[in-house]
Amino acid sequence: MSLRDNINPTGMFILANMVFAFLFNSAFGYGLATTYSVFTFILMLTLKNKIVYSVVCMSGAVIAFLYCPVGLTFGPPDLNAMTSMAYTDKAETLEFMLSISVWKWLIALSVLLSSLSCCLLKSKTSFVLPRILSLVSIMCFFSTPIKAAYQENKYSLLDSHYPPIRFVNDARNAYNQVNADKKFYEQNVKTPDDWINNIHGNSYETVVIIIGESVRRDFMSAYGFPVNNSTFIKSTPGIIFTDYISSGPATVLSLTHSLYRFKDGKIEYNNSIVRLLDKSGYHTSWISNQGVFGSSDSPVSLAGKQADEYHFIKNGSSNKFLYSPDEKILPLVSDALHRKGKKAIFIHLMGSHPVACVRTNGQYETFFRSKEESCYVQSIKNTDALLSRVYAMLGQNSNSWAMMYFADHGLMVVDKGASEERLQHADKYQNNYDVPLFVTTSSMKESQKITAPRSGFDLIPLVTQMVGITEPSIDIKCNLYSNEACSNDRMVLKKDGTLVPYNSLAREETLY
Repeated sequence: MSLRDNINPTGMFILANMVFAFLFNSAFGYGLATTYSVFTFILMLTLKNKIVYSVVCMSGAVIAFLYCPVGLTFGPPDLNAMTSMAYTDKAETLEFMLSISVWKWLIALSVLLSSLSCCLLKSKTSFVLPRILSLVSIMCFFSTPIKAAYQENKYSLLDSHYPPIRFVNDARNAYNQVNADKKFYEQNVKTPDDWINNIHGNSYETVVIIIGESVRRDFMSAYGFPVNNSTFIKSTPGIIFTDYISSGPATVLSLTHSLYRFKDGKIEYNNSIVRLLDKSGYHTSWISNQGVFGSSDSPVSLAGKQADEYHFIKNGSSNKFLYSPDEKILPLVSDALHRKGKKAIFIHLMGSHPVACVRTNGQYETFFRSKEESCYVQSIKNTDALLSRVYAMLGQNSNSWAMMYFADHGLMVVDKGASEERLQHADKYQNNYDVPLFVTTSSMKESQKITAPRSGFDLIPLVTQMVGITEPSIDIKCNLYSNEACSNDRMVLKKDGTLVPYNSLAREETLY
């Protein structure tokens, strides 16, 4: 055997292992993890048995490949990711996968290809590192859990920050939390509400609350965006809140803390705004262009099921991968408005949910930076047009009415400058929580702006003040429909469910 025949397979084998180690440890969303990549590299090269080596290498590669696109896009598994999985169907999963950029799929594929290269090259070389290096690496590997054991009097291998083990631990904890929350919700949603019976006020005969989806207010012309896509909100007599933020970065996290009373750090699932309006004399209707899954109902869809009547356009599946314009709900809205007596109508839109071009059937009037972003801008314009139609219907069917529109959360711009620049869920910037809030009533004659900070945690008080309901248990610290500052220390939920100050987050760089 020549020197060249001996060096080339060995050198290529070492290089392939190095590439695999770094790709593997980066696939779980925790960053590059250089130290643990070196540990993986050394450990792999100390495995002498070719079968054991191949099984370990390929098993790890398959797991890393499956999570890599998600990890590179959204980070490690957390409460929000597991919540989304719990309430997602096949079509929605497909759409989610298609929303991930191609280069991240290529990185995931490179994890598999590098592991395959390692296995093929292993058969062509007998190169093995001394076992002493493996022992040193393992000692370093156990240093974190040992340190935890010393400081906290407990030892667990899962305390290691080694990415694959940390991934399993984080996924397990998030999964357990989702199941615990789901069980707690299902038990408490059947409990009678605690709203006080002596509710009074009720200044409007008809109340319409429209819940938008995935709308960042800085992408609306009513808030200064250069493309004219929110004419109705900008020109209609009403109140534009310029500093309203969502409570969370995703639908379930945000709306469960807005639609239900959040008190002493706990969500009271039996006390929803739907039940409050029902108890105050309104016939309640929930009309949704988002899905309902039966046994996998989210807390949001089950809030809708607390209404006197409810309609889910895509009953049985959210089916977000298919074009389903929000205009489909208008006949149901018309029917609800024609009902005699006091009525409160909740409308849950599909709005601007990623992928935006699915929302607009790939159509847009004005190009802005990329096709997907242009569709996003158009989807907001479509929502604005729908608001205008509901507004007109209210004027035709009721003499005394109030209408509120807000979005559940914002998004983050990713792959900036690339042809596939788009928006996706995130909790990194303040912009991910900056959403519109617009209120108009039959008695308003001019437009005004409220610049005081408001939050999705204040949604129930915002509704009760708008309608004129007084309920003793609702803590209203100020007039929310004024520029009176209630509190500047607003909190928001991160993807893992933890609360952080909104002001602790950075602002995303402006696009215009």
